[in-house]
Amino acid sequence: MAHALIASPFLDGHLLLKPGARDGARISAEHYEGLRQAATDGESLPTWAVQTAADMWGLDLDGQTAQGTVLVREPSPYGCCRASWEIDLGCNFGCKHCYLGERPFSGLGWEDKVRLLDSMRAAGVLWLQITGGCSRGRGVPRRSCRFGLGWRDPSVSP
Repeated sequence: MAHALIASPFLDGHLLLKPGARDGARISAEHYEGLRQAATDGESLPTWAVQTAADMWGLDLDGQTAQGTVLVREPSPYGCCRASWEIDLGCNFGCKHCYLGERPFSGLGWEDKVRLLDSMRAAGVLWLQITGGCSRGRGVPRRSCRFGLGWRDPSVSP
């Protein structure tokens, strides 16, 4: 189930975020705990959260319950918030500026990828940059090699 919002500890505070949006709202520890309790108890979203979602992202969440609408991330002892993952080490190094030789495609198997994502979530990662490897021959346009995941297939919803 996709959540409309994420409430998460962040460094020395808390954030309210919309998945896929670049901006977020700092919230107090009391608001974070209130969302956590509302999600646990199946209560409606607090008025301040409904208003913040409308002001920040144009979302209409009036009358929605916190459970299922907001994913409340648990605090992590690691305090991580950003990570970068070079998903595939293979590249043809065909960019005009590249001076390195070709290396074979390699990377993690599916189960290991899922385990790595679970570990990053447990560590508190909110922003994940996925990069690495050229996907020529795999049906992905060449420009995705140069710009990481700047290219997005318009037929796939975000």
